[in-house]
Amino acid sequence: MKKELNKYLNSLTEKELIKEVKKLYDKFPDVKKYYEMELGDNSEKILAEYKAKIEKEYFPTRGHGRARNSVSKKVVQDFKKIAIHQKDVVELLLYRVEMMLKFTNAYGDIDEPFYNSLESSFHEACKMIAKERLTSYYKIYCEELVQSASNFGWGTHDSMSDDYHKYVSDDE
Repeated sequence: MKKELNKYLNSLTEKELIKEVKKLYDKFPDVKKYYEMELGDNSEKILAEYKAKIEKEYFPTRGHGRARNSVSKKVVQDFKKIAIHQKDVVELLLYRVEMMLKFTNAYGDIDEPFYNSLESSFHEACKMIAKERLTSYYKIYCEELVQSASNFGWGTHDSMSDDYHKYVSDDE
């Protein structure tokens, strides 16, 4: 399929290519968000939209949060499709972890799959922090997240602490 796409794109004039990109921009919200991130000078606004979606899953303005791992995980996956900077992805992953930790503190112990998902997000964020050399931005935030999990069961604190020490604290 990619070969056919390349052939098609190569057959277009510059004007036709511009028209094609505009058509995609108008038709697909993800393409529009991608270009907003790519061409905008600040990704904070769009990042805040995705953070709000995660927060709504755990702490809606009315009623109790549903805390569905699949929903908050999908928000992160959708954001990854449009993100230009890995720093923004790390920020969203850590925010998801923060909301999950706050949810547990607010409503009590959850189940093992919930904590596995929390740990997985923290692990992914820590690895990205090390890979992208973002320790100076996220070291304190990660420390706070690990500390806030200190009374959790299911080995969550130990797992988060291990990832923090493996990827974040030693990466100076």
